[in-house]
Amino acid sequence: MRWIVWNGLGLVVLILAGCGFQLRGQAQLPPEMRITYVQSPSGLAPPGSVSRKLPLLLANNGVTVTRDPAQATATLTILREGGGRRTVAADRFDIKRQYFLAYDVVCQVTLANGQTLIPPEGFSTNRTLLFDENRVLGFEAAQESLTDSMADDLSWQIIRRLQAAAGS
Repeated sequence: MRWIVWNGLGLVVLILAGCGFQLRGQAQLPPEMRITYVQSPSGLAPPGSVSRKLPLLLANNGVTVTRDPAQATATLTILREGGGRRTVAADRFDIKRQYFLAYDVVCQVTLANGQTLIPPEGFSTNRTLLFDENRVLGFEAAQESLTDSMADDLSWQIIRRLQAAAGS
């Protein structure tokens, strides 16, 4: 019986290795970003989800995030961040049944010498949310969860863009 389990496990490992699957690991970010200052729009109170998540994600990928812009070798400026919800479908009694959630961020990266590493660039994501009138509290929780998930996606989109800038 153990023989079957071990062979099955070995087969799964070989299949995953053969298809190119690998864990994400650390992103290879530009060396100019080794000490980065993340600047959020001053009008955001409280700061948006991406503004809170991105510094942590940068730190997890080997970047030192500083609170002092004078110490930074690069500044990642979040120029705009926001989201919204609009109705997509309603029933015959005009009860809204489906919503479209969108979240977008515009950011840029400038180096300490004034050179622009990444000009202002927009990133966006969206999700669809169904409404069930019997689960109103669950709807609000689902909306918050989807917004949080979209902020994660946007933060990773920005990291992948930075990684692409390192390769060019």
